[in-house]
Amino acid sequence: MRTPFRLHSIAMVFIATLSTSCTIAPPQVSLTAIRRSASSPQANAYDLEFSLRNSHHDAVELESWSYSVSAPDGSTYGGTWAALAVLPAETTKTLVIPAVLDATPQTGSGANLVVSGEVGYRDPGNLARLLRQMGLLKSRSTFTGNASVQDDIRPQPPTDRSVPQGAAVPVTTPMSPAPAKQD
Repeated sequence: MRTPFRLHSIAMVFIATLSTSCTIAPPQVSLTAIRRSASSPQANAYDLEFSLRNSHHDAVELESWSYSVSAPDGSTYGGTWAALAVLPAETTKTLVIPAVLDATPQTGSGANLVVSGEVGYRDPGNLARLLRQMGLLKSRSTFTGNASVQDDIRPQPPTDRSVPQGAAVPVTTPMSPAPAKQD
């Protein structure tokens, strides 16, 4: 006689077998560049550039990035970023995500930073979709890479928004509520 536990175990093995046979090859993710896009005495902002390769014949919807950046001095940044992108079939695409680290000599231009994490994606197969909806399948592609920081700092517009003396100042008034509609 079969016990409910044994039937449950058999069902789980069956689902696991199906889920491995229905998934596509995960996107290949590699770090291609780290560009410092802004800097202040307190922090540096970076654009992390990745190359993503989809070798499968179906497009893959990217869901989210979960990643960390580490500097030689121990400074770290961890983040989650909505991917909001589709990786077309049999294509390589470049995507950029942000990061911020404390401004130190080991996070400036030429510093070697390590980036690691994972990209969540949706397997386009019907069975994979069913397993994902049941919470049994989470498709992820992991990555680790390092690169030297390149400066790509663009001039910032002036932040002084004061109005020169004698200049006309636009006057705004709060909008009054619309009159009540009468029947």
